[in-house]
Amino acid sequence: MKSMTGYGSAQAKAKDLELEVHVKSVNGRFLELRFHLPKEYAPYENDFRKTFAAWSRGTVDVYIHRKPSGDGRLQGARIKAQAAQHWAKELKALAKSLHLSQEISLRDVLQMPFVLEHQDRAALVAGELKLVEAQLKKAVAQADQFRQREGTMLKKEVLRLLKELETRVEDMSGWREEAMKSSHQRLKSRLAAMETEQMDASRLALETALMIDKMDVHEEVVRLKEHIKACRALVSGPDAKGKKMDFYCQELLREVNTIGSKSQLSSLTEAVVDAKSLIEKFREQVQNIE
Repeated sequence: MKSMTGYGSAQAKAKDLELEVHVKSVNGRFLELRFHLPKEYAPYENDFRKTFAAWSRGTVDVYIHRKPSGDGRLQGARIKAQAAQHWAKELKALAKSLHLSQEISLRDVLQMPFVLEHQDRAALVAGELKLVEAQLKKAVAQADQFRQREGTMLKKEVLRLLKELETRVEDMSGWREEAMKSSHQRLKSRLAAMETEQMDASRLALETALMIDKMDVHEEVVRLKEHIKACRALVSGPDAKGKKMDFYCQELLREVNTIGSKSQLSSLTEAVVDAKSLIEKFREQVQNIE
């Protein structure tokens, strides 16, 4: 089992290049890959996506930072003549207005804004793409290990919640006799309050049976047990599927709600409330599972 939460990073230095790769994943209904790339790497995004072929769910942000270094940092420099002429003219006018006799030098002009433009290297250095792919694989592998560690803790918590839920379901299945006695007594009291002729024992038994049938939760309990069994098999299996488990959460809640609507006993209602609380906690954990 894997969580959808993970983080991994990798760094590398080449002769004229420094690279940083960061991979961060959080919960998501589907697999959503969001790449944040330098413009030089934009044409290769589809190739980078193949690195995540084994991932099935989660929102993943991939950050790749490219920093040319050494002799490869600059491709060249360009002097903007129009900006230089503008600043030379302005500096001369300023010197004249301040009555300064100091001559304006070329260095003064070059230090003014937007006169000297540095141009970063646009082309990839030799072997750069392979270096990027290698670092991306390292970051993805590190993030995947993170997700596996988180998944191990998720598995323990999910199994614990299923065990508690199973206990509450077992409690629900033991109240049929108590419900029958309670219904029988309620019906008998109601009939006694009516000023009619006494009902014979056979009809009283029939009315009680009909009431009990409406309150019977046996089928719901059986289905709950089957759903819990299926969830435990998914959790313990080699390839847990968060989407399937999320579906079972809905089914578990549906059956418990049905039991709650049939309940006429405070003890059974209490068990239903506890079960719904456990299912909600279970759903929260399931939403973290890939």
